[in-house]
Amino acid sequence: MKPTNYLNLSVSFGFFLGLALAVAKFNEPEIMLFWTVVSTLGFYLITMLIVAFYTWSLDFSFSIFDKKSLEKRLENFDKEFDLQEKEVQNIRLYLKSLDYNGKAR
Repeated sequence: MKPTNYLNLSVSFGFFLGLALAVAKFNEPEIMLFWTVVSTLGFYLITMLIVAFYTWSLDFSFSIFDKKSLEKRLENFDKEFDLQEKEVQNIRLYLKSLDYNGKAR
């Protein structure tokens, strides 16, 4: 069954169940209408949550340990680490070239 059909069926069921319970329990029409609407909204929200999780689980196509994306990220980190290491080496060479008085040799 398609998710929209499941949603429509559940909302209809919630409406009629809420209407039947409201007619059986309450005498005032305002309270019957209120509880019918509350029941319908409750079924709608619960069903939307279920349908959302269902469609999310269908689209969950990547895994946590995807080797290709992990290797790509690690290569990017390695490049950035090499750049920072070169920068630190340049700073160390500059500091070694300084005299204790703060003047370059």
